[in-house]
Amino acid sequence: MAFITSDKQNQSYLESTHRFNIWVGAVRSGKTFSSIRKFLDRLKHGVHGDAMIIGVNRGSIQRNVITTIYRMLGHPAPSPMCNKVTLYGRDVYFVGAPDVSAVTTIQGSTLAYAYVDEATCIPEAFWKMLETRLSVPGAQLFATANPEGPSHYLKKQYIDRKEELDLIHWDFNLDDNPVLDEKYKASIKASFSGVWYKRFILGEWCQATGAIFPDFDHDNQFSNPFPAPSYYLCGIDYGTTNPTAAVLLAVTPNKWPQVRVEAEYYYDSSKTGVPKTDAQLVADIKNFLSYKNVSSIYVDPAAASFKIALRNEDLPVIDANNDVLLGIKTMSKFISGKNIVIHKSCKNLIEQMQSYAWCPKAQSRGEDKPIKQADHLPDSLRYACTPFLLSADFGNPDQQLTIEQLRRKVYDDDGYGYMNPLQAGGYL
Repeated sequence: MAFITSDKQNQSYLESTHRFNIWVGAVRSGKTFSSIRKFLDRLKHGVHGDAMIIGVNRGSIQRNVITTIYRMLGHPAPSPMCNKVTLYGRDVYFVGAPDVSAVTTIQGSTLAYAYVDEATCIPEAFWKMLETRLSVPGAQLFATANPEGPSHYLKKQYIDRKEELDLIHWDFNLDDNPVLDEKYKASIKASFSGVWYKRFILGEWCQATGAIFPDFDHDNQFSNPFPAPSYYLCGIDYGTTNPTAAVLLAVTPNKWPQVRVEAEYYYDSSKTGVPKTDAQLVADIKNFLSYKNVSSIYVDPAAASFKIALRNEDLPVIDANNDVLLGIKTMSKFISGKNIVIHKSCKNLIEQMQSYAWCPKAQSRGEDKPIKQADHLPDSLRYACTPFLLSADFGNPDQQLTIEQLRRKVYDDDGYGYMNPLQAGGYL
């Protein structure tokens, strides 16, 4: 099968003869294709020994690597349940590394080749153990990564020391992928803003500093009512000594803005001096939801007793996805596109969204973490949004239109100012 490749892809294929070979850069920039192409060449023609493909989890390995490999080979991909295959006469293992505990899964391995997908998401301890497993003479590691903060271990301890470590890396951008058309590139660029734009589009190693949602502004707020939504969702961040927070989301997937926060619940026992039992909090939540037909209630998976109390009242409780960075990345896209709007009565949520900030101490350790202060309502919103926004394709409709022009198109001239009457008078 013939493939169209760019000069950058061909260059990296030829130059990837070092012990460490790392493709860094923008999303959809062609780095995965060219790195897999080289990895397959080494599996076929390289030194003898076992190989390993590593990713954040088994599912991401299947999506990002295995399907591409078998498409290149012209064969059906193995089952997502499969953890080992034989390629070119050698065993190739699939290993997920979601946290430090994954180190134990590769202890004792002896490898000739390793392929690491999303390397900046792999724990440092796992990466260091993987180094020691590449003990066959002539062993090589191939990795792809989106940039993170400049203090990330992969940059500070490896890429910045490439002369010492027999390491080579390449910086990729969208134009290095020859199969993308200009309209699609524009769509990808419009999907990110702020720090995510710098990292995933420009390919920069940059710090996540200041506000987490810098694009959150008056266009993410509304005052007038909307028609009935397609369905309601609820997100709850449970606390005992910390506040318990909840948000009620009205969702209409086919009409902009698709996600509308209509109400908030916030109980802080440190201010009232009276903690509430799970039963009392459940009663509050039932009253908060009122007559609304809520499809799902997303709750922090660690809140075991509270979830039981909710389920005992026949409420539709689902464990939330508590991947903080994944949730923030996902929400940032839709906040920027004004697909998420919050009713002005939700004063605590609006205040916390505006003050939600990155932790500078975590940055000094090469980590992206929010400051754990006044973050309970944004967390509850993240719980409710993440599951369906990950698969949604809302985007920002008609990317070239201003917010004002978009409102006119969606609501017609007669409906202009529907979200906020102040904006009809030139507030924008």
